Amino acid sequence: MRESSLTILSSDFSKTLKFLTGLLLITFTTGCGIQQANKQLNPQNKIVGNPADNLRYDYAGTFNQEDLQFLKDTFRWTQDVLVINYNLSDDNCAIPYNKPTDPKTRYDRARNYWDSFYSDIDLMGAKVVHVEASERYGKAFGSYSNRYYWDEKGFLLDHFFNNARECENVLVVNKEGKFYQENRSYSQQQVAFYIAKLKDQIPNYELE
Repeated sequence: MRESSLTILSSDFSKTLKFLTGLLLITFTTGCGIQQANKQLNPQNKIVGNPADNLRYDYAGTFNQEDLQFLKDTFRWTQDVLVINYNLSDDNCAIPYNKPTDPKTRYDRARNYWDSFYSDIDLMGAKVVHVEASERYGKAFGSYSNRYYWDEKGFLLDHFFNNARECENVLVVNKEGKFYQENRSYSQQQVAFYIAKLKDQIPNYELE
C-alpha cells in the first residue's frame, strides 16, 4: 500500500514539475520578447529614437551662446550633436554603487559598459564624451583616453548638473544650443531619442 501511494505521489510531483517548468519557460520567453519589443532597431541593428516610447527628461531648452561656446571649446566639439555623460564623485552620489576604488580597474569597467551602451545606439555622427567630477578619477581616466575629462573647476557641475540626483547623468545638445538632460540613470532609448530629436530626424512629438 505504501509503494502504491509513493508511486501516485511521484507521478503527481512529476506532472507538477513539468507544469512549473513550462510556466517558467513561457514567462522567460514573454519577458525577453517585451524587452526586445521596446528596442527600435534600424537596418544596421542600432537603437533609434521612437516618439511612441514617451521617454522622460528632467530639463529641455536652449543654452545661451556663452555656455554653448564653453562646451565647444572644452570638448573640441564640431559635430552636430554632443553627448555628455557626467559622473558625480562618490561622496555626492545619492545612491551608492559598489565601484572599484582603483582608477584603472574602475576605468576598465566603465569603458566596457559604456562602449557596449553606445555601440548599440544610432549616434548619427554625435560626439560622445565622459566627464568625472572626481579629481582622482577624472585625471586618471583622462590619461587613459581623450574621451574622458575631469571637471577641474566644477563649471559643468555648477552650470549644467547642479541638480543631479544620481551618480550618472546625461546631457545631449546640438550646435544651436537646444538640449535634453536627464539628471539620473538613463537608458539607451532615451539617449537615442534625444539625439534623433535634436537632429530633427523624427516628428515633433512632446516628451513627457
